[in-house]
Amino acid sequence: MKRRAFLASMGISLIQTAMAATAGLAEEKPTTAPMPKPTPAPVQRPATADGPSAARFPDVVLTTHEGRDVRFYQDLVKGKVVLINFMYATCTNSCPTFTANLVRVQQLFGDRVGRDVFMYSISLDPEHDSPQVLRDYAKNYSVQPGWTFLTGSLADITTLRRRLGLRDLDPVVDADKTQHIGVVLYGNERFDRWAACPALSEPREIVKSVRWVSGPQQVPA
Repeated sequence: MKRRAFLASMGISLIQTAMAATAGLAEEKPTTAPMPKPTPAPVQRPATADGPSAARFPDVVLTTHEGRDVRFYQDLVKGKVVLINFMYATCTNSCPTFTANLVRVQQLFGDRVGRDVFMYSISLDPEHDSPQVLRDYAKNYSVQPGWTFLTGSLADITTLRRRLGLRDLDPVVDADKTQHIGVVLYGNERFDRWAACPALSEPREIVKSVRWVSGPQQVPA
């Protein structure tokens, strides 16, 4: 994956979004007359109802490695702190090292995974990666509860991946799963804060970054 193409896509879909959200929080002004005894505005304000992420993220149906059908936004992302990456079980080049590195991330989070933070790995080869295949894959890496592997229709997963900004500007490269982008998208949907980092980043740095988007009260040190 060419760095320039990746930065272009991420800049459009994620980085500018995060910057806009942050700027909005910093510059927001009341639209009504102030109360007699106003209280200080919070540093971060949760989105109401579904929030802006609902419009950005397609609510496609996916199937977990445990065989449950879930909706991407409503069931997996809404109101949560999440880490998301793409992989496929027969990948022999980058995916094994990415997954092994994320195992270390899960170990550092401990039992907070599945409670304070949720990890999702989505298959780029859903026609092969059935729930059973993904279950075996997770078992092979000693993945613990709170980290969910997901499959679904190729069309839905492709739409989801591109809407998340993980795409190559070259359509031929973009369609080739062996050249998929090796990054982890992480964010706090409640406050619409999103960022990404290389999947092989130092695990402690990934944890630190997730804590940053989570806020000091969300994922303790």
